[in-house]
Amino acid sequence: MIVGIGAFYSHTHKSKYVGSASCFNNEGEFRGFDCFGSGDTISLAGSIRKAVQTFLNTHPQASRLIIHFYKLISKKELKPILDTLYNSLNLTIPVIVVTINKTASKELLAFDTESAGLMPYSGTYINVGEREYLLFNNTRYDENSKPTPKEYHFPVKIKLTSTHLELLEEKELVDLLIDQVYQFSRMYWKSVSQQNLPVTLAYPEMVAEVFPYFKYDRLPDFGKENLWFL
Repeated sequence: MIVGIGAFYSHTHKSKYVGSASCFNNEGEFRGFDCFGSGDTISLAGSIRKAVQTFLNTHPQASRLIIHFYKLISKKELKPILDTLYNSLNLTIPVIVVTINKTASKELLAFDTESAGLMPYSGTYINVGEREYLLFNNTRYDENSKPTPKEYHFPVKIKLTSTHLELLEEKELVDLLIDQVYQFSRMYWKSVSQQNLPVTLAYPEMVAEVFPYFKYDRLPDFGKENLWFL
């Protein structure tokens, strides 16, 4: 199961809001959007708990929870989530956090010296540190691709961590985790333009952007299970 968590800072309201979105599979089926203030870690943990419970009702064999997070997750933010999963739900599955740096990486770049445009193929990723990677999300799919200047996206930086760090020694799992980020970037339904961020971050951010304009400090129930913000 994958849960995406994105954020938006409202300059008008001088406050950051966090949105969460539960994604159940690679077909992009989303459930359980919610939004709250950035300091409300209890509500964030509660939204993840609800999503996990719903998922387990139909997929009791779930083997891990993957969280796509918009920044490096702190112990303060992670503790309520783990307490909810392990103490309230009595789960024993590993939790893997995939940090996806929203600010496109400019200090670390890579080039394909065999290409005139020097852009690596879309989907290429390289290891740049301990459990840190650069993922190239662009429109160069084959030798005949000719991306336009606006499609020369900087790579995104990905960092992996887990409650079971030994899992991240498995290359097959690392490949899967990074490929999920790559595939979710192609599920953006608001534009035909190529995106380099996955919808697991982009969609929650959209919800967080409009949340300050709601009359009440919570999303209406009917707005938590559809893509109204698109």
